[in-house]
Amino acid sequence: MDKWLNSHWFARAVALLLAIMTWMIVNLEAEQTTTPEASQPTFIDSVNLHVRYDTDRYQVVKQQRTVKVALESNNPFYRHNFFPEESWEVYVDATSLGKGTHRVPVQYKGFPDEVKVGIIPNIVEITLEEKKTVEREVSVEKLGQVAPGYTAGEPIVKPFRALVRVPESQVNKVAAVKASVDLEGATSAIKTTVPLKVVDKSGNVIQGADVVPLTVEVNIPVTSPFAKVPIKLNLTNELPNGYSLASMGMNVEEVTVYGPKEVIDGIKSNTYPGPEIDLGNITSDRDIELKIPLMDNIVKVEPEYVTVSLKVVPSTTKRLDKIPIRISGLSESMEAKVLSTDGQEMSTIDFDVIGAPDVLNQLRHEDLQVVADVSNMPAGVYEVPLNYIFNQSEYIKTSAGAPRKVTIQITNKQR
Repeated sequence: MDKWLNSHWFARAVALLLAIMTWMIVNLEAEQTTTPEASQPTFIDSVNLHVRYDTDRYQVVKQQRTVKVALESNNPFYRHNFFPEESWEVYVDATSLGKGTHRVPVQYKGFPDEVKVGIIPNIVEITLEEKKTVEREVSVEKLGQVAPGYTAGEPIVKPFRALVRVPESQVNKVAAVKASVDLEGATSAIKTTVPLKVVDKSGNVIQGADVVPLTVEVNIPVTSPFAKVPIKLNLTNELPNGYSLASMGMNVEEVTVYGPKEVIDGIKSNTYPGPEIDLGNITSDRDIELKIPLMDNIVKVEPEYVTVSLKVVPSTTKRLDKIPIRISGLSESMEAKVLSTDGQEMSTIDFDVIGAPDVLNQLRHEDLQVVADVSNMPAGVYEVPLNYIFNQSEYIKTSAGAPRKVTIQITNKQR
């Protein structure tokens, strides 16, 4: 034993053992000193504070919006992994409380059991107001402008009244319930469903106001440029031989025509072409309802239909004597005269006309013209067609024996 104690190898072994023990003690103490650091809390700032309350009867008008959450855990997983926001909630429960200001504890849910949770502050004040219901008429807010020349009419809203629920202190702020409709560039009627908004006297939206219904149907007529013009029927062919038109009437004398501004401007001073009536097979009185045609670029015609009443009677004949022959289209440097079959100058013509008795009885010489058109004809002798023009051309026609041509001599004026 004494030999071991006096041996320098023994002393070295003991020194090594003491060094190992010292290292272990130091490292264990270091590990123990770091353990409290693992339990230091983690803070989450600006956490939204939810309020649970009777939303049918009350409205939160004052509350603390956010709080701070402190989390503490010895589990390293929770020290290094953030909690998804959708998995937890911080809230106050005011479902059993009435109107007024209340101090309520802040609660939470969704955090793991091994995590210690602290809320700062843990008690907050909230103010509840009882909701009141008021009724308001829905007004339409028109946004933008219809197309140039078009006009927006009075809106029709279904339903036209709405119920608004707001906190009692805001009842007097409810000025209107509005439905906003975009009219920009519209050329036809607008039919749309739009949400309602509750606004104050300044037109600002009142946040949190409940409105029933949430949406309404809005119909706004959009009228194109229009003009009222006389309607003119288009009669084709002639009544069968032996029959004449005694009278013709329509239930409307003019129509309202709608279309683009440039089209309407061009039609204002004219007549509107009505439907076509074929007289070729009519031998008795008729009442005919016809649809008024739409011209190119015309959007609408009102009314859409016209009723035409025709009175047909047996024809009679009347002799017209000494009706002047008018020459049209003659150059200022020329002169012309009508020649008879024997070469003599003549200025009038005799012929028969056919029509209803009452119409012919009222016919005067000034109600008709007999015209020979010599436009663009140089000096010479020509056979020129005669054009019989009657003020009431649909009621009167010339007989088969009426002259159809005359001989006209055109000469240069003597200087």
